[in-house]
Amino acid sequence: MKNKTIKEWQKIITENANKKFPDNFRWTEQDRFISIVNQLSDVGTAIQVEQGLRKKKDENHNDLYNPDHRIAALIADIFILTEMRGTDLEKELRKVLKWFKD
Repeated sequence: MKNKTIKEWQKIITENANKKFPDNFRWTEQDRFISIVNQLSDVGTAIQVEQGLRKKKDENHNDLYNPDHRIAALIADIFILTEMRGTDLEKELRKVLKWFKD
């Protein structure tokens, strides 16, 4: 797979999520935000499992407890929200980077 821009990732992830989960078309921005909060919680849980602070509840779904996978799922959810909003994420990230550099 060739390197993709963030905009391309936004589009392809959103398209494929909508194919896998047709009900996504009915989701509001608030629904997506709640999903992002849940994904963020999953990242925290996965890190706690990795550090031995919690035990796995489901041994059959290792990706649920892989922090890197959970972070990628979180980013995918954020991409879907930005696609819903028509956000130019590359432009906004440049602004954030400038803020960090200042």
